[in-house]
Amino acid sequence: MLDKNMHCIAASQRWIKEYKLQGVEIVGRSYYDLFPKISESSKEIHQQCLTEAINTTDEAGFMDKNGVVKWLHWEIFPWFISEGEIGGLFINTIDITPHKENELKKERTEDIFAQTKEVARLGTWEIDLTDNKVYWSKITREIHEVAEDYSPNLEEAVNFFEEKYSRPKIKSLIQDVIENGKPFDLNFELITAKGNRRWVRVIGKPEIVDGNLKNVVGLVQDISDVTFSKLELNKAHAQLRSIFNSNHNVIFSTSESGFIDHFNKGAEKLLGYSAEEMIGKKTPADFLPLEEVKKFKYDVATLIGKSPVNFNHYSDITYEDLSDTREWNYIRKDGTSVPVQATVSNLRNEEGINIGFTVVATDISRLKEIERRLVIKNERLNYAEQLTKISHWRYRPYTNETFHSKNLLRILEIDNSTTMLTFEDFLSYIHPDDREVIIMHNKESLKSKVFQSYTHRIISAKGNIKIINNIGEVILDKKGEVVELIGTAQDVTELKMAEKKFKGLLESAPDAMVIINSSGYIQLTNKQTEHLFQFTSEELLNQPVSKIIPQEVLPISKKNISSFFNGSKVKQLGITEPLFGIRKTGQKIPVQINMAPLQTEEGTLVSLAVRDITKQKAAQRKILKAKENLEILAKTLTDKNQQLADFTHITSHNLRAPVSNLNSLLDIYKTTDSKTLRESLFDKFETVINHLTSTLNTLVETLKIKSEHNEDDIAEIKFKQVLHRTEEILAGEILKSGARITADFSECQTIRYHTIYIKSIFLNLISNAIKYRSEERILELEIKSMMVDGKIMLQFKDNGLGIDLEKHGNKLFGLNKVFHRHPEAKGVGLFLTKSQVEAMGGTITASSQVNVGTTFIINFN
Repeated sequence: MLDKNMHCIAASQRWIKEYKLQGVEIVGRSYYDLFPKISESSKEIHQQCLTEAINTTDEAGFMDKNGVVKWLHWEIFPWFISEGEIGGLFINTIDITPHKENELKKERTEDIFAQTKEVARLGTWEIDLTDNKVYWSKITREIHEVAEDYSPNLEEAVNFFEEKYSRPKIKSLIQDVIENGKPFDLNFELITAKGNRRWVRVIGKPEIVDGNLKNVVGLVQDISDVTFSKLELNKAHAQLRSIFNSNHNVIFSTSESGFIDHFNKGAEKLLGYSAEEMIGKKTPADFLPLEEVKKFKYDVATLIGKSPVNFNHYSDITYEDLSDTREWNYIRKDGTSVPVQATVSNLRNEEGINIGFTVVATDISRLKEIERRLVIKNERLNYAEQLTKISHWRYRPYTNETFHSKNLLRILEIDNSTTMLTFEDFLSYIHPDDREVIIMHNKESLKSKVFQSYTHRIISAKGNIKIINNIGEVILDKKGEVVELIGTAQDVTELKMAEKKFKGLLESAPDAMVIINSSGYIQLTNKQTEHLFQFTSEELLNQPVSKIIPQEVLPISKKNISSFFNGSKVKQLGITEPLFGIRKTGQKIPVQINMAPLQTEEGTLVSLAVRDITKQKAAQRKILKAKENLEILAKTLTDKNQQLADFTHITSHNLRAPVSNLNSLLDIYKTTDSKTLRESLFDKFETVINHLTSTLNTLVETLKIKSEHNEDDIAEIKFKQVLHRTEEILAGEILKSGARITADFSECQTIRYHTIYIKSIFLNLISNAIKYRSEERILELEIKSMMVDGKIMLQFKDNGLGIDLEKHGNKLFGLNKVFHRHPEAKGVGLFLTKSQVEAMGGTITASSQVNVGTTFIINFN
């Protein structure tokens, strides 16, 4: 901010930092003294702006006092003491140097690349495998010294290479690319079309399209003149040595073991150690503070995704890239410390493995001192603003840029580490009731181009409500368009009435707050009341409270207001008994009410804190539902535990006999010398082992059944289709036995069930009925579905041999339990059927009479 004589009145901290003017006295200085290289054309622009002109420049380059080229975007416009009287200029600059440098760098890179191809004599080539045509770039044709329109085939291109060694090798490599997709990179001798011998570097690789080899592509470079490259390399090494030996920068490096292996003159000068004292004898840890080293290790480990515990950056960084820039405090040989800004980079060998680190550091002692002085000046300025409780601000609505003084953070009670608030940040501290007012005020200011002072409320970071008075001005450009709004914000909370404070506290309450008088009429409400009951505050003012709370709940009148509280300070309603409020729409909502008397000069008022407990009611219902589900789960777990106990019993019972039998046979085998007996024992071993294997397979299948199934196993199944499939599987046995199977699925035609289980159940029960049929009569098997108490049931009834349940009832569904002398009887089918039914939460029962038949009933539950 400048006066009419171009002397500085004020400047932002960011501007001072960007122009590196920390510690320089700005106020009162001529702008042209600060920037002596400003051109005459720029000074003319300043004079034009002092006559109400506005100048905007997208980009312009200039050289600062240090000789560094800067690129800026700027806007210059006048500020006014009063209408028509200019007080000076506002100059707003944006440093676009990084963007411009990137733009120039890209142009330079493209130019350099084009020049490099020419200078480096680097050409391209391509073999089209569809017709063996070879395509050469311009440089490639120049290297071969052929005409610009020359286009060889593959054989012609290969024949340019030296006949004895290079030609067979290049042929072999190209063939290897075509057949195996193997790239190559080698040097060859080439004879040009004019007979000149040249050495070229040829790189080739396959071009894969949709998984198929389409072309072979590559580069060719004339490397005959390698001497020039060596000279350039030597020059670069010399430049590096010059930089390394500089007295101005500290440069040192370490080996992979951590010991210093280079230590330049700048490091000797800053730290006081000689290179002889350091190289091969000391590590950087000898002059680095331990805590800073620990922090460095932690940050590096976190950056490369490794554990910071016991992390060693010398041994634990292998292939990762590292470039870390931060401030350090180096400890000199005399014990004093010096602040530096250092960049640590890792060194890698040809294999890409870390072999140490290089460090480039700069002494920043002077910058730190300037920074310290600047902090002191800023603290004094902030203290002056704090005393007056004023903060100045600037807002550019079309770019959403904001600037404010530090005291605004104090007014908002925000941690001072916060540097700058955006407009949205500031809005978040505005009282909810006033945000729309501010937004509308800003719109009106932009429309009318006049800033009207106004007062609004904020809620500070610590939750305190404050009242802020804003005074400002709209700044226009030469076209009369709004550029920005500037002004001041002052905390005037202490000047406002206690009633305002009370209203603010009321609005910050989380519940709907309703203040009623002794007659039961509403005097005051907050926004939560509007939200809960959907009435505006104007609609409720001076209305009876019965409009939102039923009269029978709050029968308040002047006569009974004292007795209503029965001597207590607070009365709660809706805790045990149900209580409803009434919205504008007539909807009833469950609420709880805390009531308290409020003594004022006008008499007793009643404060109602009304809380919507819809969610709590829903939570209660969820808890009751969860309790029911837990009871069901407990019953299911009990059933599962019983099934597990039964399975354990079955397992121990059915494995004990064959294992015991094996042990007995083994004892006989060990004690007998009879070869014949031993051979017969092997047959018995086989029989017992087969039986044991069968038993184990059955138990494993049972375990699978009892394990959890997923939803993909479950489907909607038609009983008729399952029966039809089973009849197809057992077609031979049905024809051979002459069995007659009838089915009635009229009561329930489908079931949502485990597909494999239902098929297995039908197969086992029908095959059992056929297997254990009576020879005295034709097998009659009736299958019927039923619905009993809303549960699906299935009945299988036959007229077969029947089972003596008094004798075998407790073993009916046991593993390997058979009750008839049938050659195919194994005692597995009913065991698996029961396991499958119970795994799905159902039950299976049987009733039977010898030589009459058996009925199985499955309750799918």
